Amino acid sequence: MNLSLVHALAWIVLSTLFVTGGTYRVVYGGIKLYRKKRTDSSYFLSRIVQTGPQKEALPTIYLAELMNLSADRPIHYGYFDPFLAEKKLRACPVIKEAQVHLVQPDTVYVDYTVRQPLAWLYDFENTAIDEEGTPFPVTPFFTPKNLPEIYLGLDQITWNSPLEGKGIELALTLLKILAEVRLPVRRLDLSHAFAPSLGQREIVLITEDHGFSRTLRFSLKNYAQELGNYLTLKSRLPPTSQVIDLRLPQLAFIEG
Repeated sequence: MNLSLVHALAWIVLSTLFVTGGTYRVVYGGIKLYRKKRTDSSYFLSRIVQTGPQKEALPTIYLAELMNLSADRPIHYGYFDPFLAEKKLRACPVIKEAQVHLVQPDTVYVDYTVRQPLAWLYDFENTAIDEEGTPFPVTPFFTPKNLPEIYLGLDQITWNSPLEGKGIELALTLLKILAEVRLPVRRLDLSHAFAPSLGQREIVLITEDHGFSRTLRFSLKNYAQELGNYLTLKSRLPPTSQVIDLRLPQLAFIEG
Protein backbone atom coordinates (compact mmCIF):
# COMPACT_ATOMS: atom_id res chain seq x y z
CA MET A 1 0.00 0.00 0.00
CA ASN A 2 1.44 3.41 -0.98
CA LEU A 3 1.54 6.06 1.74
CA SER A 4 1.02 9.74 1.13
CA LEU A 5 3.81 12.17 2.00
CA VAL A 6 1.95 13.34 5.12
CA HIS A 7 1.46 9.78 6.37
CA ALA A 8 5.09 8.90 5.65
CA LEU A 9 6.34 11.86 7.67
CA ALA A 10 3.96 10.99 10.50
CA TRP A 11 5.45 7.48 10.71
CA ILE A 12 8.94 8.96 10.84
CA VAL A 13 8.02 11.34 13.65
CA LEU A 14 6.31 8.58 15.65
CA SER A 15 9.35 6.36 15.28
CA THR A 16 11.48 8.92 17.15
CA LEU A 17 9.48 8.12 20.29
CA PHE A 18 11.15 4.71 20.38
CA VAL A 19 14.77 5.72 19.85
CA THR A 20 17.28 7.71 21.90
CA GLY A 21 20.73 9.31 21.69
CA GLY A 22 22.53 9.10 18.36
CA THR A 23 19.67 7.25 16.65
CA TYR A 24 17.31 10.08 17.51
CA ARG A 25 19.69 12.66 16.07
CA VAL A 26 20.07 10.67 12.86
CA VAL A 27 16.29 10.44 12.42
CA TYR A 28 15.87 14.11 13.32
CA GLY A 29 18.56 15.06 10.87
CA GLY A 30 16.83 12.97 8.24
CA ILE A 31 13.59 14.86 8.76
CA LYS A 32 15.36 18.18 8.40
CA LEU A 33 17.09 16.94 5.30
CA TYR A 34 13.83 15.66 3.84
CA ARG A 35 12.32 19.10 4.21
CA LYS A 36 15.18 20.88 2.47
CA LYS A 37 16.26 20.48 -1.08
CA ARG A 38 19.41 18.37 -0.98
CA THR A 39 20.79 20.17 -4.00
CA ASP A 40 20.00 23.65 -2.70
CA SER A 41 23.41 25.26 -2.10
CA SER A 42 21.90 27.85 0.25
CA TYR A 43 21.49 25.07 2.86
CA PHE A 44 25.16 24.12 2.93
CA LEU A 45 26.88 25.48 6.03
CA SER A 46 29.18 28.34 5.08
CA ARG A 47 29.33 30.67 8.10
CA ILE A 48 30.35 30.46 11.75
CA VAL A 49 29.26 33.11 14.22
CA GLN A 50 31.14 32.98 17.52
CA THR A 51 30.22 34.69 20.77
CA GLY A 52 31.29 34.47 24.40
CA PRO A 53 32.72 36.45 27.33
CA GLN A 54 36.00 36.89 25.45
CA LYS A 55 35.61 38.46 22.03
CA GLU A 56 36.93 36.08 19.35
CA ALA A 57 39.10 34.27 21.88
CA LEU A 58 40.02 31.67 19.27
CA PRO A 59 40.28 32.01 15.48
CA THR A 60 37.11 31.05 13.64
CA ILE A 61 39.09 28.78 11.34
CA TYR A 62 40.28 26.81 14.38
CA LEU A 63 36.72 26.37 15.63
CA ALA A 64 35.79 25.12 12.16
CA GLU A 65 38.60 22.54 12.27
CA LEU A 66 37.46 21.30 15.67
CA MET A 67 33.92 20.79 14.35
CA ASN A 68 35.17 19.19 11.10
CA LEU A 69 33.76 21.99 8.95
CA SER A 70 35.56 22.73 5.73
CA ALA A 71 34.94 25.09 2.83
CA ASP A 72 36.30 22.40 0.49
CA ARG A 73 33.74 19.86 1.70
CA PRO A 74 30.68 21.79 2.87
CA ILE A 75 28.15 19.99 5.06
CA HIS A 76 24.42 20.20 4.47
CA TYR A 77 22.32 21.80 7.21
CA GLY A 78 20.44 18.54 7.75
CA TYR A 79 23.57 16.44 8.23
CA PHE A 80 25.26 18.60 10.87
CA ASP A 81 24.99 17.37 14.48
CA PRO A 82 25.34 20.30 16.95
CA PHE A 83 25.53 17.91 19.92
CA LEU A 84 28.57 16.17 18.42
CA ALA A 85 30.11 19.56 17.56
CA GLU A 86 29.78 20.65 21.21
CA LYS A 87 31.53 17.47 22.32
CA LYS A 88 34.42 18.12 19.94
CA LEU A 89 34.79 21.72 21.12
CA ARG A 90 34.81 20.72 24.79
CA ALA A 91 37.56 18.20 24.05
CA CYS A 92 39.86 21.13 23.29
CA PRO A 93 41.85 21.78 26.51
CA VAL A 94 41.47 25.57 26.34
CA ILE A 95 37.68 25.54 25.91
CA LYS A 96 35.80 25.45 29.21
CA GLU A 97 32.20 25.50 27.95
CA ALA A 98 30.60 25.42 24.51
CA GLN A 99 27.14 25.49 22.99
CA VAL A 100 26.39 25.07 19.30
CA HIS A 101 23.19 25.97 17.43
CA LEU A 102 22.19 26.01 13.79
CA VAL A 103 20.70 29.13 12.26
CA GLN A 104 18.95 28.54 8.96
CA PRO A 105 19.96 28.21 6.30
CA ASP A 106 23.78 28.18 6.42
CA THR A 107 25.12 29.35 9.80
CA VAL A 108 26.67 27.60 12.79
CA TYR A 109 26.35 29.66 15.98
CA VAL A 110 29.03 28.92 18.62
CA ASP A 111 28.85 30.33 22.16
CA TYR A 112 31.93 29.33 24.15
CA THR A 113 34.19 30.23 27.06
CA VAL A 114 37.95 29.72 27.15
CA ARG A 115 40.00 29.04 30.26
CA GLN A 116 41.78 32.06 31.73
CA PRO A 117 45.39 31.48 32.89
CA LEU A 118 45.87 32.16 36.59
CA ALA A 119 49.44 30.90 36.95
CA TRP A 120 52.09 28.95 35.10
CA LEU A 121 52.46 25.34 36.16
CA TYR A 122 56.24 25.28 36.48
CA ASP A 123 56.31 21.47 36.48
CA PHE A 124 55.65 21.42 32.71
CA GLU A 125 56.49 23.58 29.73
CA ASN A 126 53.81 25.76 28.12
CA THR A 127 51.23 24.87 30.78
CA ALA A 128 49.03 27.14 32.86
CA ILE A 129 46.20 26.53 35.32
CA ASP A 130 42.89 28.37 35.61
CA GLU A 131 41.07 29.38 38.79
CA GLU A 132 39.72 25.83 39.15
CA GLY A 133 43.19 24.30 38.97
CA THR A 134 42.66 22.83 35.50
CA PRO A 135 45.85 22.70 33.38
CA PHE A 136 45.89 23.69 29.72
CA PRO A 137 48.45 24.71 27.07
CA VAL A 138 48.99 28.43 26.50
CA THR A 139 50.82 28.63 23.16
CA PRO A 140 49.57 28.90 20.42
CA PHE A 141 46.18 29.83 21.85
CA PHE A 142 47.24 32.86 23.91
CA THR A 143 50.09 35.34 23.82
CA PRO A 144 52.76 34.72 26.51
CA LYS A 145 51.73 36.25 29.81
CA ASN A 146 53.62 37.47 32.87
CA LEU A 147 52.06 35.15 35.43
CA PRO A 148 53.18 33.74 38.77
CA GLU A 149 54.72 30.28 38.64
CA ILE A 150 53.71 27.41 40.88
CA TYR A 151 55.77 24.28 41.33
CA LEU A 152 54.02 21.24 42.78
CA GLY A 153 56.45 18.43 42.00
CA LEU A 154 54.05 16.65 39.62
CA ASP A 155 55.10 14.08 37.04
CA GLN A 156 51.90 13.94 34.98
CA ILE A 157 48.72 15.88 34.20
CA THR A 158 45.59 15.36 32.11
CA TRP A 159 44.01 18.04 29.94
CA ASN A 160 40.41 18.94 30.82
CA SER A 161 40.82 17.40 34.26
CA PRO A 162 41.34 19.61 37.35
CA LEU A 163 44.40 18.84 39.43
CA GLU A 164 43.57 17.11 42.69
CA GLY A 165 45.26 16.92 46.05
CA LYS A 166 46.47 19.06 48.91
CA GLY A 167 49.17 20.71 46.79
CA ILE A 168 46.88 22.41 44.28
CA GLU A 169 44.39 23.33 47.01
CA LEU A 170 47.16 25.06 48.96
CA ALA A 171 48.47 26.77 45.81
CA LEU A 172 45.08 28.27 44.94
CA THR A 173 44.57 29.42 48.53
CA LEU A 174 48.01 31.06 48.71
CA LEU A 175 47.64 32.79 45.34
CA LYS A 176 44.38 34.31 46.54
CA ILE A 177 45.91 35.47 49.84
CA LEU A 178 49.01 36.91 48.16
CA ALA A 179 46.85 38.80 45.67
CA GLU A 180 44.81 40.26 48.53
CA VAL A 181 47.92 41.56 50.33
CA ARG A 182 49.36 42.69 46.97
CA LEU A 183 52.58 40.77 47.32
CA PRO A 184 54.01 40.02 43.86
CA VAL A 185 54.71 36.36 43.19
CA ARG A 186 57.46 35.20 40.91
CA ARG A 187 57.37 31.57 41.99
CA LEU A 188 55.58 29.53 44.62
CA ASP A 189 57.32 26.23 45.36
CA LEU A 190 55.13 23.70 47.17
CA SER A 191 57.05 20.60 46.14
CA HIS A 192 58.12 19.97 49.76
CA ALA A 193 55.10 21.40 51.56
CA PHE A 194 53.81 17.93 52.41
CA ALA A 195 57.11 16.06 52.71
CA PRO A 196 57.02 12.98 55.00
CA SER A 197 59.64 14.51 57.27
CA LEU A 198 58.54 17.52 59.32
CA GLY A 199 62.01 19.00 59.01
CA GLN A 200 61.75 19.02 55.21
CA ARG A 201 58.32 20.60 54.99
CA GLU A 202 58.37 24.16 53.73
CA ILE A 203 56.62 26.65 51.50
CA VAL A 204 59.01 28.67 49.39
CA LEU A 205 57.91 31.97 47.90
CA ILE A 206 60.06 34.04 45.58
CA THR A 207 58.80 37.62 45.53
CA GLU A 208 60.13 40.96 44.37
CA ASP A 209 60.53 44.31 46.08
CA HIS A 210 61.79 47.38 44.22
CA GLY A 211 63.62 45.26 41.67
CA PHE A 212 65.21 42.88 44.19
CA SER A 213 64.13 39.27 44.64
CA ARG A 214 63.46 37.77 48.03
CA THR A 215 63.13 34.08 48.80
CA LEU A 216 60.80 33.53 51.73
CA ARG A 217 60.50 30.25 53.63
CA PHE A 218 57.29 29.49 55.52
CA SER A 219 56.10 26.53 57.54
CA LEU A 220 53.00 24.64 56.45
CA LYS A 221 51.26 25.04 59.79
CA ASN A 222 51.83 28.75 60.43
CA TYR A 223 52.33 30.29 57.00
CA ALA A 224 49.59 32.93 57.52
CA GLN A 225 51.23 34.29 60.68
CA GLU A 226 54.69 34.12 59.11
CA LEU A 227 53.46 36.00 56.05
CA GLY A 228 52.12 38.70 58.37
CA ASN A 229 55.50 38.85 60.09
CA TYR A 230 57.23 39.41 56.76
CA LEU A 231 54.81 42.18 55.77
CA THR A 232 55.60 43.92 59.06
CA LEU A 233 59.34 43.45 58.55
CA LYS A 234 59.36 44.31 54.87
CA SER A 235 59.66 48.09 55.14
CA ARG A 236 62.78 47.77 57.33
CA LEU A 237 64.72 45.44 55.04
CA PRO A 238 67.64 46.76 52.98
CA PRO A 239 67.10 46.94 49.19
CA THR A 240 69.05 43.78 48.36
CA SER A 241 68.26 40.23 47.30
CA GLN A 242 67.78 38.03 50.35
CA VAL A 243 66.75 34.61 51.63
CA ILE A 244 64.49 34.96 54.68
CA ASP A 245 63.51 31.95 56.78
CA LEU A 246 60.39 32.82 58.77
CA ARG A 247 59.70 29.36 60.19
CA LEU A 248 61.20 30.06 63.62
CA PRO A 249 58.67 31.64 66.04
CA GLN A 250 59.38 35.32 66.76
CA LEU A 251 62.53 35.15 64.59
CA ALA A 252 63.55 35.60 60.98
CA PHE A 253 66.82 34.20 59.70
CA ILE A 254 68.08 36.46 56.92
CA GLU A 255 70.81 35.71 54.39
CA GLY A 256 71.88 38.64 52.27
